[in-house]
Amino acid sequence: MEVLKWACHNLIRKKTQMLLTVCGIAIGVYSVLLISSIGATGQEVIDQELKKLGFDCITISASDQSLSHLNAGAVAQIREMNEVELAAPLTTAFGQVTMRQYVGDALVCGTDQDAAGIMEITLKNGRLLRPSDISSAASVCLVDDTLAQSYYKRDNIVGKQLLLTIDGVARQLEVVGVVSSDESALKNLAGDYVPSFVYLPYTTFQGYTGSDTVDQVFVRVCPETDTQTAGSAITGRLSVAAGYSNLYRFEDLAAQKDRIGTIIQSVTVVLAAIGAVSLVVSGLSIMTIMIVSVRDRTREIGIKKAIGATQRNILAEFLAESLLMALLGSCIGAAACIFTALMVYLTVGIEFQLKGTLFLTVILFSCIVGVIFGVYPARLAARLSPVQALRYE
Repeated sequence: MEVLKWACHNLIRKKTQMLLTVCGIAIGVYSVLLISSIGATGQEVIDQELKKLGFDCITISASDQSLSHLNAGAVAQIREMNEVELAAPLTTAFGQVTMRQYVGDALVCGTDQDAAGIMEITLKNGRLLRPSDISSAASVCLVDDTLAQSYYKRDNIVGKQLLLTIDGVARQLEVVGVVSSDESALKNLAGDYVPSFVYLPYTTFQGYTGSDTVDQVFVRVCPETDTQTAGSAITGRLSVAAGYSNLYRFEDLAAQKDRIGTIIQSVTVVLAAIGAVSLVVSGLSIMTIMIVSVRDRTREIGIKKAIGATQRNILAEFLAESLLMALLGSCIGAAACIFTALMVYLTVGIEFQLKGTLFLTVILFSCIVGVIFGVYPARLAARLSPVQALRYE
């Protein structure tokens, strides 16, 4: 406690130099924490968005669309397989929605009742697609709340009629449900580039195209089942049933999602390492100010040694000063990062991934850097000869 008391006293004596050094450390810690938090947040946001789009499953599609047999029978066959938990056909196209004499673009998805479980479609009003809608090719659809707000300035437009046009073919559909468009960070950042969505039975979608097949089937495999094994088994059985070899292929979207996450993580590590360079520069600042401090306090050190202070006492005092500057700067930098994260959340709506282990690691690293760069000036002070120090002017 005596050592810490004298360390605080000495730092207050040289406030200007101390504050400049502390600011340098704070900036270094702030940059490392902010970059790391942004990387972790970006990875989490992208992971969640891809999961909502079905990127935690595999897709089955035909290698040659002209020979594709991905129809209602193939979908039923996939669902009966032991490796499959959920399966939903999907065909997409861009279309035009006409309501109340207004025309807008939308991404049209032809699917069935199981799509809600795979793509995490959240119902806000009305109902989801039913098996009866699929079997009867009903003229019904789901729209997201963004489209509902655009045309009616409210979310609940269940029962309204819309005219959906795909490739020049128009058809009147009834809105039976409104789903959440999820005002997430990705949508907040992308703005108008993310289109509105319209979901309708894939059998109804086939009425636009005149084909009885679908583009692909999204499959969520059972837990504890290897996706590669499951994908190979599904495509193999479908190819045999169609009478062709290697007609179907699968793509592991979960692996693609993990690959994207790895890339983001690598970029984050590189940027954080660049930011960590500023901590080393701050360490040099600590060394410089401590060397200057040794020169300014040479006579004081001599007096302390003359009245019984040991080399260990002097060494501990100077190291404590270095540690306190590093710790103070680290805490200020960490507080600034938390404040920035709070401001971003309040203004943009993005919730930063602030991990306590990351904060502790960076603060500990900063303190270690401060102590390491404080060793040399501390040794200089501890090794001063009392006689020479007392004669120093």
